[in-house]
Amino acid sequence: MTRSTPDAAALRSRSEALRSDAVALLEKGEFAASLGLYDQALDAARGTGDEAFVDWVFTLRAAAAAESGPADSELIELKRILLRGRDARTAFYASFNAARIYELRRDFQKAGFYARLATQNARELGEPLLQASAEATTGTLLAVDSRFDEAAAAYGRALEISAPPAAVPALARSIWQDNLGYCLIALDRTSEGLRLVHDALDSMEALGATAHTVFPLLDLCFGYLKGDRLEEARYFGEACLERAPLRGDETVERNVLYLLGETSHLSGDEDAARDYFDRLASLYPEFRNLRAYLEVFDFRNVINLRS
Repeated sequence: MTRSTPDAAALRSRSEALRSDAVALLEKGEFAASLGLYDQALDAARGTGDEAFVDWVFTLRAAAAAESGPADSELIELKRILLRGRDARTAFYASFNAARIYELRRDFQKAGFYARLATQNARELGEPLLQASAEATTGTLLAVDSRFDEAAAAYGRALEISAPPAAVPALARSIWQDNLGYCLIALDRTSEGLRLVHDALDSMEALGATAHTVFPLLDLCFGYLKGDRLEEARYFGEACLERAPLRGDETVERNVLYLLGETSHLSGDEDAARDYFDRLASLYPEFRNLRAYLEVFDFRNVINLRS
């Protein structure tokens, strides 16, 4: 039941203001700070006595929770919200962020299930941001499965749907453009892909979204390595490795260490190659002689940076 009082109205207004500030931090990749503001927004929402509004704020907060940690309790509550059958917009964000949590856990089957729910709700609502976000999530799950042609098509649809005058944040479009560029690089359309990734990186830098630049830097390292432009590959790979802790994703670190090791090996810098491969091997203690194996085999054409 909604509590129809001046205090409830003030709390609702405070919650919305805090949520807006939290979104701005989330877009910059300041995940912990964003989650802190979302916590305050959720506390204010609970004070309104409006259960539907509380669910709405919670589903939005889950985006920051997903990027900040395992989000176990958030995932349970998102499922409860879906079972309560709230409005389509709340259901979209509940399913969309559940898909993101499962994606980060690398449970892609469950991520796909919730992504399909998000897509259904987005189509019902007909809002460009939601439809494009659902298409991009589909693209991500296809890329994980190395279905790069289909993934590129999904990212292309996301960018088409979200093109101006649609009110879609520039950062979201930059992320989708980077992912499209990566898919094209993986499909050996390297020059076209590199152009898209460079543009995406420039946009993220201009927006101050430093944490989000980790993936374009990784993709540029990969693209230039595939094109045997080793100096550029090493430059972007080292920049990626420096910023990788901002994402807290060990998969990024592993991938960039491999790419830098391969780049150094091909360019004749064997000391650097040994260092990068040894650092990578330390993350796989169960695999003996991994460095020697990496020095012999070239995985550039089989590695998937999204899996």
